[in-house]
Amino acid sequence: MDNILKIETINSESFKILNGEPEYINIEETENINEKNLVNELKTIVDQSLNKEVRRIGVFINKSSEHYSSCSKLLLELGFELYTSKVEVLRLLQDISRTNYYKWHSIADTKLSEDEFKMLWKQCMAGSENRTSSFSIDEHLNSVKSLLGPNWKKSCIAFYEENKPIGISIPHIEPGTLDEGRLFYFGLLPAERGKGRSYQFHYQSLWILKQMGATFYKGSTHETNIKMQNVFFKNNCSIKSRTESYYKYLK
Repeated sequence: MDNILKIETINSESFKILNGEPEYINIEETENINEKNLVNELKTIVDQSLNKEVRRIGVFINKSSEHYSSCSKLLLELGFELYTSKVEVLRLLQDISRTNYYKWHSIADTKLSEDEFKMLWKQCMAGSENRTSSFSIDEHLNSVKSLLGPNWKKSCIAFYEENKPIGISIPHIEPGTLDEGRLFYFGLLPAERGKGRSYQFHYQSLWILKQMGATFYKGSTHETNIKMQNVFFKNNCSIKSRTESYYKYLK
């Protein structure tokens, strides 16, 4: 962890490091990049990350930036593989109002157990239009615990209609920020899809983010997931950027 904190300090203008040890380290390009040293900084971060005991290193770069080709070439030379292209969106939360679409419980409540949440998460991932993850549900949940720390249970939420679970959401304040809201995961159970629930489910998740202290929301989905993009647009999210993700597996 100490090495990652040092990397964040040195390269805070160009990259943000998300430490999800022991499952992953994610390296995200920021908006305040240092064009002159960008590629060298990225190589330094990757080289140091390779010394960590993690299963996967992920790098996320902006497809529309001038340095995209140089960064992409570097990552491929370092043994990374292109995973997917994503659409990233932004939504201010000031006008989000309270809704009562669905009841919900978190693992922090006694009404939702960790095992039940993992079971629901696994079902939500089945048949998703996003590319299938190589991580198991246990590994995904370990990433949440590592990323969010002691309060992770409050972010693991299941939504219900008449006591019947319909999906899960993992709203949280992005580590290292005070008010940036994100959804680590968001999804409906297969039997609940195609019923017009997604935009309500998403909007209610934004309300929960606002209650957590978020003033804006940053979301993303795979470029091929048109249905999720429509949910974003229906809830007045605007496209912020288009990114590519590159992964290198170490274990």
